[in-house]
Amino acid sequence: MHSMCSLLLSAALLCACSPALDWRQMRPAGLGVQAVFPCRPASLAREVSVLRRRSQMVVHACSAGGSTYAVSGVTIGDVGEVAAAMKFLRDAASRNLDAGSPPAQPFEVPGMTPNAQAGRFMVTGRRPDGSTVTEHLLLFAYGARVYQASVLGDSPDEAAVAVFFGGLRVTP
Repeated sequence: MHSMCSLLLSAALLCACSPALDWRQMRPAGLGVQAVFPCRPASLAREVSVLRRRSQMVVHACSAGGSTYAVSGVTIGDVGEVAAAMKFLRDAASRNLDAGSPPAQPFEVPGMTPNAQAGRFMVTGRRPDGSTVTEHLLLFAYGARVYQASVLGDSPDEAAVAVFFGGLRVTP
């Protein structure tokens, strides 16, 4: 745990040198998480179809340093379908970037409910104009709520991604 804190602190210090990133800790309204964003996020809520059900997804996102940082959450009607919903969201991210299914890397967000489908993924694909794009994706859950955090850009800074993902905490 101590080495993880040291790594996050080092990453934060490296990212702090960049004037494009202005890190701020916040509790985005309607999500039940604490997050550290490198810019002031805007929020929106929209209806999405997950597992053939319409649900409201709350999204908080901003762009800085050439990447877009986002945290979203959607409540699934049945806690037994949370794993399927996480797989659905991971597959949707891959389809959106015209990419294959990425392998998972273990990642635990403090306070999350353990789930085999949770983890960190890196998806490299193409935009509609053919240019390359990379998305760092983190999926986790708390009860029947599924969360998706992502950093999307040409070449997202690894240290900034580590600070962003490392700053997430479930706050029910």
